[in-house]
Amino acid sequence: MHKERKKFQEQLISFIQQKGFVWGPEPELYGGLAGFYTYAPLGKRLKNNVENKIRTIFQKNDMWEVECPTVMQKEVWQASGHLGNFTDPLIKCSKCKSNFRADKIIEEKHDVVADAFSDKQLIDFIEENKIKCPTCGSEFNKEITEHNLMMKTTIGTDIEAYNRPETATTTYLPFTRYVDYFRKKLPFGVFQIGKAYRNEISPRQHVMRMREFTQAEGQMFVFPEQKDNWKRYENISDCRLPLWPYQMQENDEKPKDMKVKDAIKNRYFKNKAYAWAVNLSYVLFTEIGIPKENIRLRQHTLDERAFYADDAWDLEIKTNSFGWVECCGIHDRADYDLTQHAKASGKKLEAMDENNIKIVPHIIEIAFGTDRPVFALLDINYKKNDERTILTVPKDIAPINVAVFPLVKKEGLAEIAEGLTDDLIENHGLTAIYDAGGSIGRRYARMDEKGTPVCITVDFETKENNTVTIRDRDTQEQKRIKVEDIPKTIDDIIFRGKDITDVKK
Repeated sequence: MHKERKKFQEQLISFIQQKGFVWGPEPELYGGLAGFYTYAPLGKRLKNNVENKIRTIFQKNDMWEVECPTVMQKEVWQASGHLGNFTDPLIKCSKCKSNFRADKIIEEKHDVVADAFSDKQLIDFIEENKIKCPTCGSEFNKEITEHNLMMKTTIGTDIEAYNRPETATTTYLPFTRYVDYFRKKLPFGVFQIGKAYRNEISPRQHVMRMREFTQAEGQMFVFPEQKDNWKRYENISDCRLPLWPYQMQENDEKPKDMKVKDAIKNRYFKNKAYAWAVNLSYVLFTEIGIPKENIRLRQHTLDERAFYADDAWDLEIKTNSFGWVECCGIHDRADYDLTQHAKASGKKLEAMDENNIKIVPHIIEIAFGTDRPVFALLDINYKKNDERTILTVPKDIAPINVAVFPLVKKEGLAEIAEGLTDDLIENHGLTAIYDAGGSIGRRYARMDEKGTPVCITVDFETKENNTVTIRDRDTQEQKRIKVEDIPKTIDDIIFRGKDITDVKK
C-alpha cells in the first residue's frame, strides 16, 4: 500500500508542477528549501476559488472577516502559551544526522494517530516496527527532543517578536473592539484567511505540511449559557455526520454515520453550539468539493486533547497520496484565551450578559489551512489512464471556466472565437481563455488536464447559423447551441449542476 501511495504521489506532484498548479520547493533557482512553494497560475486560481467559497460560507453563517498582523511581540506568544508549549517531538538519524518529526514518521507509514504518543511510545513504536531514516535508511537515535515551531524575528532594533504560527491568537486580541462593533451583543463570529508560519522540522508532504501556509479560522464568541440555547441548532439537528468518537476508537469501531441530535443525545457533543460548529465544518468541506466518502470526523482522545479544550474534533480527509490526513480542527476553547491575554495585558476582556453580569466569553473555533483542501482536491480528482488524463475538480471552483477554440484560424473563425472569449470575460465575469494551438483533440486534452469544465468550438457552421459546439469535460458529450445561449448554458453546467444533455438547443 505504501509503495502504491508513493507512486501515485510522485505522479501527482509531477503533474501539478508540469501543468502549472504548484512549483517548488522554492526557490528552485537556488536549490529549493523544504516547506516553501509557489502557487503557479492555475493553482493560484484554484486556491482563490476555494478561499472565496470559504468566505461565502462563513459570511452566510454570520461570521465577519478581519485581517490582523502576522507578526507580534514576544509577550503575546508568552501569554498564549506558544513560546513554552508549541513544540514537536524531534528524532535524529544515528548516521546521517537528519532530523524528523517522530510522530509524522510513524503516521506516514502506519494508519495510526501518533501525535498524542509519549516520547517512550514514539521510540518503542519506531523500534518495534523497524522504521528507518527516509534519507539514508539507517536507524534512529533512541532519544526525543522538543523542537519549538515559532519563527523568531526582530521589530525595529531590539523588540523580540515572532511570526504567527496560526491566525487564531491575533484574531482574539481586538476583542474589546468586537464587543463595541457588535453592539455588545453575543454571540458573534469573526474569521481570518491569511498567512501563518511554523518552523517545521522536516516538511515532506508537499503543500500538506509547509513552513509558510495559509490558514482560515473562524472564531465564535459565546456566553457559556448560550451553548445549549443555540438558535441555529434546530436547523441542523437532523443533519448526518460521519462521526468517530474516542469511545469508538478505543473499541476499534469504525466511524458511524449519525444525526447531530443523536450525537448530542449520546453526549458525543457536549453542547449544541459546538455541534453546530462541527456540522458547519463538514458543510464547508463538502461545499468546497471534498466527496463525503472521503471525510471522517474524529474526536480527540482524552490524552490527546489540549489541556484548555473542553472538546476537540478533527475533520480528516482520505487522500490517495498520504491516506487519512487531518485538515481541520474544531475546538471548544472555553475562556482560556481571553483569560490568558487579560492576565498578561492587565486589561479586562469581558462582556455583559443578559443579566448584566460581566463574563469572560468562551470561544468555539473552526481552524484549518486552505492549502490542504486544495491539495486534497487535486489528489482526489487527478485521474490518468491509457486514454486520457483529466482533473475532475468541482466545476464551480475550476481554475478556468471555459475555453474557446476556432476550428481553424482562417476565414474569420479566429476573430469570432476571440470576440466570444472577450465577451465572456468582460460582460459575464467568467474566466475564459482562447486557444488556437494544435488539433481540436489536443486542445480538448489540454483543457481536461487543467480541469476546464466547458469547451466551445467555433466552426464554419457558426458563420452560417450563429451556433457553436459546446463540450462537457467529464462526459465528453457535445451539443450544438446558439451563441446567444452560451452564458446561460455555461451558468447551468458550471454553477447549477445541470448535465449538458439537459441543455436546450
